[in-house]
Amino acid sequence: MNEPAEEGTAEKVKRAKTLLSSDSSSIELHDLLASEVRRFLSITSEDSFPTSGQFTNEELLDRISRYEDAAADLSLLLACIAHWGKAIHTSTMQKCIARSSDRLESRGGLTIWLELRWYPLILELYTSGIAAIDAQRYDNLATLFYTQLPSSEYRDQTVTFVETVSNGLLEIIRTNAFKQIPGHERHYTPLSEYLFKILQPRLDDTFFLGKNYETAFDEFEVIFALAIADIRQAKGRDVWGPIGRFGWKHRNRDNGPLARIVNDARNRKEQWPPIRAGMFGGNFERFDKVATEYLELVGRLNWF
Repeated sequence: MNEPAEEGTAEKVKRAKTLLSSDSSSIELHDLLASEVRRFLSITSEDSFPTSGQFTNEELLDRISRYEDAAADLSLLLACIAHWGKAIHTSTMQKCIARSSDRLESRGGLTIWLELRWYPLILELYTSGIAAIDAQRYDNLATLFYTQLPSSEYRDQTVTFVETVSNGLLEIIRTNAFKQIPGHERHYTPLSEYLFKILQPRLDDTFFLGKNYETAFDEFEVIFALAIADIRQAKGRDVWGPIGRFGWKHRNRDNGPLARIVNDARNRKEQWPPIRAGMFGGNFERFDKVATEYLELVGRLNWF
């Protein structure tokens, strides 16, 4: 007897959309996502991605491609919740995010292979975050960002998903891994530019973003960076956040994405949607303080 064929990406996304349309289907949606997390953990295990071994460019490019294939379906299913999900669905999104990071505890191995394990989580965050931005669902974006994960350093503490991914992203940037990808050697922000290129067709197929894609991508990266800067400032650390492709766009100070978004927030103050959703402590003055310092940081970039 033949086993049933495995569902393809399009079929999984179609099923998720159908389940999201009815509150009574929340358990089925949970089971669909849980099954996908189990599949993701299975195909990204150390058997497939050993942390030991020699570095070669060919192996690097192969791992990046295989991580993308492994994370694609889960990232899009989480993005469906971020785009269309209601309060009844967000616990499923949070649980699946937490479970998908289960295997990222510290271990020995080659630094670049260790750090590259964060790449699927980066794909999850970007795919879901851009989907939430496109739908203007800042409530779901806040849920995504502030999902609590166990700390890899202190077992009795938790950190937010957005902090965890930011730390992993920074370590990947330090390896210069994405400068090894043909065509990205001279980019100021090679990881950001690469993500911008590869995520567009996947997101457009699912959410029909069209020309709004670049705006949503840049807005996501700006809010991601400012959220990290805010968390760091709240912990008494220096103001810093991942600088994406909006960084080089800031040479046009008044019209770049960073300036536009900060100015929009300053015009709307407490009514700015991310603040209304509880980000930045739901406090405009807190946001304004961190935004001022972050604008100064990006303004000092010596790229031009």
